Amino acid sequence: GIHSHGKGAQKTIEEQNHVSTTTDLWSANNRSYLGVTVHWIDKESLKRRKAAIACRRFRGRHTYDKISTENEDIFSEYGLTLDKITACVTDNGSNFVKAFKEYQHIESEEEEEEVDENICEEEAHFTDLHSVLASTNDENEHVGLCVLPPHQRCAAHSLNLVANNEVEKRLATNPESRTVYRSATAKCSALWTKSSRSTVAAECVEEVSDKKLIVPTVTRWNSFYDAYARITEMPLNDINDLCKKFQIKCMNDREYQLIKEYCAIMKPFSIALDILQGEETCFYGMLQPTLEVIMAKTLAMKNASSAMTTGLPEIIVGAIKFRFASVIDSKDALLHICQSQGQRARCGPRSIFMWPAR
Repeated sequence: GIHSHGKGAQKTIEEQNHVSTTTDLWSANNRSYLGVTVHWIDKESLKRRKAAIACRRFRGRHTYDKISTENEDIFSEYGLTLDKITACVTDNGSNFVKAFKEYQHIESEEEEEEVDENICEEEAHFTDLHSVLASTNDENEHVGLCVLPPHQRCAAHSLNLVANNEVEKRLATNPESRTVYRSATAKCSALWTKSSRSTVAAECVEEVSDKKLIVPTVTRWNSFYDAYARITEMPLNDINDLCKKFQIKCMNDREYQLIKEYCAIMKPFSIALDILQGEETCFYGMLQPTLEVIMAKTLAMKNASSAMTTGLPEIIVGAIKFRFASVIDSKDALLHICQSQGQRARCGPRSIFMWPAR
């Protein structure tokens, strides 16, 4: 494995009372890698600290049991016990979700044995031998199984899923927006492709507008929002002048209007993602208030849209409530709101900005 800070980081991490961790899997050049980071609050400065403690080659299929074993090995290497890790943040991949579901540490409540005072101390007690043997076998089956810390799904990744899945599905299936949405996005994609292919194409954009087109990144919804928003900042006539230069179909009024409405409704969503992906200033206590603000500002747009985007704000709020139900109703999240950033180092930060770890 590759450790970013070597033995110095290991000693510092072992000295912490509480930390949070993140773990992620990705592929590059036909190879898979597992990365793990650790986050904590410095006791003296009360500032956030972090370290990448592992970047290992991950061979074979990305199965949940193998992910569990690899992560437990890394945690053990750095002395990260279950009582030290407040949470481990991952994306919403089914393999990660299943890993933490199957190997989740569950604290058992100690039940006090009730003693019947009427029973004589010398009275004999008989035990069912079959029950004893059966319970022993069940316990042996679980010997050697790894145990993982509490699981936290990455907030930024969950919001990306809302934008990429629920929102896109609504626009692509709503009879009022389906055709317009597909043609508008196709024309935007054509503009991005043409403008990024050569310096000559880039010069064509400069001749028509003083704003450069933003080419989105496939894995980042925010980049798509920024790219659409940049198009809405340009007059429709300028956009169509570009379309003619690039020899693609011009954008009509309804397509342009749909993109503008989409950007207006999704603006609070985009701002929230920027906040939750903050490396230095975002803490777990900011998650619940941020979600509440997104929902309130999004619902405020429901009467300002046309038939093409009618119902979209409600779809977004419903998706947020579904994906973040455990956070919205969490007393733990509510308590973290009351804490000022970094005041209680013992609580440890939860790195909701994790996605992706690489």
